[in-house]
Amino acid sequence: MTEGVAVSRFVRGSAKKYTQILRVLRGKQIDEALTLLEVLPKPKLKTPVLKTLKSAIANAKYIIGAAKFDSKKFKVVDARADCGPIWKRYRAAPRGRAHMIRKRFSHITIKVSDEEK
Repeated sequence: MTEGVAVSRFVRGSAKKYTQILRVLRGKQIDEALTLLEVLPKPKLKTPVLKTLKSAIANAKYIIGAAKFDSKKFKVVDARADCGPIWKRYRAAPRGRAHMIRKRFSHITIKVSDEEK
């Protein structure tokens, strides 16, 4: 059993939005997952996910050796987005008040493995 793991930390965007994309990738072969990411309609969200997936594949290649690596055997076993820190900013509101604006960050984790389940 060989696995490659990649984590992108402090990525701008909420974990809830990244989870929508990562839910599509779970359980797919890596070739299929890369193709799906290319055609998804959210470019601002899919770019960090694509970068993390390619990093996980490269980590698996490094562990097993590039000559022995077969992309058809590997699947996306785990793909999740966890909440990161939140920047709190304030914006002027009517009647002299202020409303808080939350700028959210996420941590994206993708695990690629060749194990059979």
